[in-house]
Order: sequence, then C-alpha cells, then structure tokens
Amino acid sequence: MAVSNSYRLAIIGGGINGLCAAFSAAARGTDRVVLIDQFSPGHNRGSSHGHSRITRSAYISEDYVSLMQVAHEQAWPEIESVIGDQLIYPSEGCFFGPVDSKYASYAKAVTNVGVDCVEIDVEDARKRYPQFKFAETPGVILDRTAGLVAASKAIGGLYSYAGQRMDVLENMAVLDVDLSSSPVRIRTATDTLTTEAVIITAGPWVRNLVPTLNGQVSVARQTVSYVRLKTDQDAHQLGNFPVWGNLGRRNSIGYYGLPEFGQPGIKVAKHIIRGRDDDPDQPRKPTDEDVEDLRAFIRDCFVPEFDKFEGIETCHYTNTSNEDYIIDHHPDNPACVIGAGFSGHGFKLGPVTGRALADLALDGAPSCDTFARVRNRFKLKG
Repeated sequence: MAVSNSYRLAIIGGGINGLCAAFSAAARGTDRVVLIDQFSPGHNRGSSHGHSRITRSAYISEDYVSLMQVAHEQAWPEIESVIGDQLIYPSEGCFFGPVDSKYASYAKAVTNVGVDCVEIDVEDARKRYPQFKFAETPGVILDRTAGLVAASKAIGGLYSYAGQRMDVLENMAVLDVDLSSSPVRIRTATDTLTTEAVIITAGPWVRNLVPTLNGQVSVARQTVSYVRLKTDQDAHQLGNFPVWGNLGRRNSIGYYGLPEFGQPGIKVAKHIIRGRDDDPDQPRKPTDEDVEDLRAFIRDCFVPEFDKFEGIETCHYTNTSNEDYIIDHHPDNPACVIGAGFSGHGFKLGPVTGRALADLALDGAPSCDTFARVRNRFKLKG
C-alpha cells in the first residue's frame, strides 16, 4: 500500500497487542491506519515470538478469569474465523504449587467465577499426568478451558490481515512521539508522520517513547527451553502432555510449560517478574547458571529423567510490580493510548486488550462490558 504522512490512527509496536489493536481498528472499518515496528514480523527481540503460548482460565484474580472468558468465547474465535486458521488448540491445564504459593488464590478465583476448572487431589493428578511428580502441592487445579495458542501462526496471520488493510512500516524505528502537537507528530528514522491518535505498544522499548513509565515498568530477560525427557515421545505431544504452571513459593520465581508444538521438545521456562531490569538492546544468550537452574527444576518436577535440551532461547518480559497490565490514556494527551507491562501473561488476552486499546484510541472508552468493569485495574499509577 502507498504510505501516507497523515493518519487517523498510528500503532507503534507489532507484537500481539499492537497487531490485535490493528485487527480491531480494521475490523470496524477505520481508514488511514499505520502499524510501525522497528523489526520485521515475528522477530525474537520482544515477547511475542515462538511457536506456542498458554491460554487458561486459572488466574489469581477474578478480573482476569472473567476477561479470559471473553478471550475464549468471543475474541480468539473471531480472529480465527477472519484469518481462516486454527489458533487455539485445546489442552487441559494443570496448575500447582506449595502451600505458601498463589495456589489457594487461583483455586478461589476460578471457583467464584464458576468456570470449568476443578481442584483434584495429588494422587488423582499423578494418575492423570504421570509425567509429573506434583511434589509439595496441596492439590492440582485442573483447567478444562486451557489450551495452546499457536503464537507464530497468530502473529503471521494478523500481520497478513493488517498488511492488506493499512500501511505497515517494518524495520522502522520510532525516535520520538511529540504529544504536545495536534495532531501528534511521530518522528521515525526516515520521516515524520502525523496522526489523530496513537497507540504505543512498544514492549521492552516502551519507556524510550513514554518516559512517564520510568519506575512503573521494568524489563526481565527470560530463559526458555525445549526439553526431551527419557520417555515415550508420544508422552510429549499435545493431548498427552498438558499446559501447566508451577506457581512457586510466595515470593519466588515460578515455572511453566507446554506440550511439544512446532519444534522438538516440551517447552519449559522460568517466569521472572521482578529483581532485574535488562537492556533489550543488549541481548545475550542464557548463562550456564540459567541453564543449570532449568535442569535442576526439570529434575525436581518430572518423573522421567532429563534427556537433553533440544533448544534454548530468550525473550523479554516488560513487567509491572504487581503483574497488572497498563492500558490507559497518556496523562499529557488523551490522543495517546499506552499498552505496556503485560508481564509475561499478555499473549492469551491479546485480542481482548488489543480491542480495548483500539476502543480507547478511537472512541475514548471500551466497548467490552467486561473490560469496562475492570478497567481501573489497568490505569496508570499516580
């Protein structure tokens, strides 16, 4: 498409939230939209790459449990229908952790909302999923709504949809967003654009464009592994192996994983949300300590012995202190909407939060009743 210099809406950041905002804007027929990303589609520098993500109803908060019902029942099916591809693969989920973890809060939240999750005892869980030891947990939350999101297919399909309906500027760094001008001025590495509204979903680079987020978000590099266990390889596959989460102790790091999908090995990764602030412009490979930590966890978590790592990669979480997202108007200019701090659990809710970002930018208020009810949770602090 021919590139203009004047837009109704600009979206900075082509991860899952930026793409879902673009999808929502296009689906409602908004014209003169531009999507800008400093890298190419599916790049591995942020937090939206890779073949798979977990989707689930099990959450510590009833607000998120309710939002997940919108994602499962409406938002993901709509995207699947429009782009013509399956993106959600049902897979039972099991979530567990020590007595001093978030386990009890997870169990209470899903019970109060009334979703298809049940708490089963450890012995039943071991019979159902003999790959797991389920040590030191009072029970296991079985989430029948859970599944695997085909992440790379979702990113590819949404990029293709956007590319047919709006200007898409790839490998285009945004240097500055001038919110003092009307319309808003966006300076890129090669040009200056103007826009009536802008959504900034720049992941680990968001503070460069929104300095008001300094002190509100931090970046944590994660180590993600793909693991072969010494067992029948069918035991690694979707349908035989669940999506799962070890909720950790009260103030400790948790772990999570998924069946084999898109590449060899089950996915096993840490979930780090505090205690570090990494530079996304200085990517590095996992250290020996990172790898050994995963190896030790695998030994403690699974019944079959560790065989080998099929692959190891990194991603960058952009975290808030409490793991709640930031979805709000910029305090200096309501024409700018911020989507940030998705804290390693934003992909599954991308179609819901992306719609909310588009709603706020184009209409000033959310159109989803469930999001509107919990909206204050996602407002900027201070």
